[in-house]
Amino acid sequence: MINLRSQMLGVLARGRSNNIQLLRFVAASFVVFFHCFALTNHWTDEPLWRMNHDWNFGALGVQIFFVISGFLVTKSWQQHSRLLPFASARVLRIYPALILAVVFTVVLAGASSSLAWPAFLTDPMTRDFAWHTASAWSLRDELPGAFAANPYPRSVNGSLWTLPVELRLYVYIGLAGAVALVARRWFFATAIVFAIVVTLLSPEWLQAVSIDIGSRSCVLLFVVGSLAWLVRDWLPVSLPLALVAVIALFVIPADIGRGILFGALFSYTVLAVAFHPRVQLPAFNRLGDYSYGIYVYAFPLQQTLIERNSGWSPATLFLTVMPLLVAVAMMSWHGVEKPLLGLKARFR
Repeated sequence: MINLRSQMLGVLARGRSNNIQLLRFVAASFVVFFHCFALTNHWTDEPLWRMNHDWNFGALGVQIFFVISGFLVTKSWQQHSRLLPFASARVLRIYPALILAVVFTVVLAGASSSLAWPAFLTDPMTRDFAWHTASAWSLRDELPGAFAANPYPRSVNGSLWTLPVELRLYVYIGLAGAVALVARRWFFATAIVFAIVVTLLSPEWLQAVSIDIGSRSCVLLFVVGSLAWLVRDWLPVSLPLALVAVIALFVIPADIGRGILFGALFSYTVLAVAFHPRVQLPAFNRLGDYSYGIYVYAFPLQQTLIERNSGWSPATLFLTVMPLLVAVAMMSWHGVEKPLLGLKARFR
């Protein structure tokens, strides 16, 4: 007989036995894969987009990230329930690799620029890019003369557009926790449902909280992931249900299925793959968490390879850039990210 209690998300999400790290790696790889098409001006050849114009692998990867982020960040607050440990964990996770990625981007972009190094480094656009991008609060995506002849010119690290959105959502979770809203599960769940409804009906309210309306789907998936944590003790995790959700995502018309229904179906599928014991690959967790490094270092490296080899196909670019990215992400994780994440315990 199946023990229904043992199949609840709240039980399965305990401990470290899950596919979160694997899903993040896959999500980051999806984004890189999509950009191999977009940056070579072959984005209409991207396989998922050709199947369904409402999808592409880049959006899919970003959506996976936001579901997981909403779930884990809300979990993080409820486990510590104090602002300093919560904020320090977010800062130590985001900023070390991001600052390195800014330096990495400036170096690769500078090598592609027609400007001499002194002029490039002292250009106001370079200083503006370094300051704003490293803050993660606002995005700058151009550097003087960088990648000017590429099919997607001047853009140096477009992947980072998600970080300001995510950082703001972290801040709002922290503020909700600071006023004891997160600790009151049903009050917070009600507030999230209200936020979902308002986001769907009046997306312009996002501008009032400094979030671009174009990020609505990301916000929706983050808050649905957060809600999933709050109702974890009553949410069964079933692979057949996840399969039904996947089928529904493809057969439901876009004008019906791209609202809360999409958020619920997609988030359920992601969390089922993350936590159901029958699909877990625990060996992957023994590797480093390279997904964030892959995400923040990929774009300028792809632009550099395209600049040097403009005739490459998207497939050739992907097969070339992924080993390089994994190598860079490994050095970043083991040399900087993991050691600094070890400092989290000092803030508890």
